[in-house]
Amino acid sequence: MGPREAGLGGALLLLLVGCGTAGPVLDPATSSPAAPAIPAPATPAPASPVPPRTLPDPADEGPAGPCTGDTLDVSATAPRTDGPAEVSYLVFRNTGDGACVLDGYPGVAFVAGNEGTRVGPRATIDGPRARVRLAPGAAATAPLRVRATASYPEADCVPEQARGLRVTPPGGSGGRFVPRPGPVCSADPTPPQATVGSVEAR
Repeated sequence: MGPREAGLGGALLLLLVGCGTAGPVLDPATSSPAAPAIPAPATPAPASPVPPRTLPDPADEGPAGPCTGDTLDVSATAPRTDGPAEVSYLVFRNTGDGACVLDGYPGVAFVAGNEGTRVGPRATIDGPRARVRLAPGAAATAPLRVRATASYPEADCVPEQARGLRVTPPGGSGGRFVPRPGPVCSADPTPPQATVGSVEAR
């Protein structure tokens, strides 16, 4: 084969090599195909804590009507001596199924006989006015001050025997009897024999 034929053969060989299919790209470090990158899974954001729900006290919900004698237990604490007077506390306890309101001063009067006939004037109110909402089973008090009958001149007092007190709830209705036997003034002496303060939470 002459020089011309040899040159044509070499050119044809180079052309065949150049037209071959390209192989995979090799990783220089491993001489193997490089693996595609896999993105890391996203980390979920931490859930915000949910504050606990505070349920309202049923006794604080909705309107409440005035306390009445039908849903109250009324009593009095033992009196203590304070100068010429005795001081005790009227106690109002809610015995009903719902809340009720005591507003202001109880009505207080001495009563005598089996019929509960009033003796003398009603107790005079004293001190600032207050309002108390009573949940079922809760109690409130009002101070009662009674001057000794013997501290008045007889002509100004006109003593009579009483069996106790008729007490009307502050701002409500329905009087309740509270035992308190002893002599009281049937007249209207000065200063008043009985004074009562506003209701207050116990």
